[in-house]
Amino acid sequence: MITSALVLIPNTEDITTEYIENELKKQNIDSPLRWAIVNTNSENLTISLAYEK
Repeated sequence: MITSALVLIPNTEDITTEYIENELKKQNIDSPLRWAIVNTNSENLTISLAYEK
């Protein structure tokens, strides 16, 4: 089943694809089908993603 979600991850000065995907893995999202940064603030990045559950 494909699931969509909004996920918060800690913001950092060095935002990379690798950083975001590692943070998603920490939340048990191993293989996102797609993701996008939809909001940022000084503390968090909001990631919209679709993944197979």
